[in-house]
Amino acid sequence: MTTDSRSRFTLIDILRVLGGVLLLNAFFSWWFTSTPTWGYRGKWMDTNYLKYRALGNDVNMTLSELSQYDGTDKKLPIYLAIDGEVFDVSASANIYGPGGAYHDLSGKDASRVFVTGCFRKKDEYTYDMRGLDEKEVNEDITSWKEFFHNHKKYWHVGVVQHEPITGDPPEPCEHIKFPGMHH
Repeated sequence: MTTDSRSRFTLIDILRVLGGVLLLNAFFSWWFTSTPTWGYRGKWMDTNYLKYRALGNDVNMTLSELSQYDGTDKKLPIYLAIDGEVFDVSASANIYGPGGAYHDLSGKDASRVFVTGCFRKKDEYTYDMRGLDEKEVNEDITSWKEFFHNHKKYWHVGVVQHEPITGDPPEPCEHIKFPGMHH
């Protein structure tokens, strides 16, 4: 009795089947959603995020180093920090990059302005929370960190080391909350 070599299932056969399933999946996805990924456009489709996840290199930077990541150098990602946590917001360069509505938040830890909403006062772009209501600070900062942690396009990349706070705290301003913030 001879064994028919065509009756064995080989690795090549498995790869062919998997390739066919993937091709069929992409075809139906394109047919129904006009995208090869069933309409998904989150951070898992961003090659920079995938590279970050694969290498797992969290940053630990100074405020001076963070200031280089404000979008003015197109070769660098755009980072912002809140309460010492650094997030990559490069996917929204039109918002956080030069000329964007929130560019002043980029390349720094501007935690205070996330609480007060006082965008027109440059001294509010700091991590100095002195003079603010502690409960309000904790609620707002927690809410904003959750927003950035859970955002489909942004991701946590590390921490920034704060320098000791010296001098007087910023003068009080009239709080203007971000739209949608109900604290």
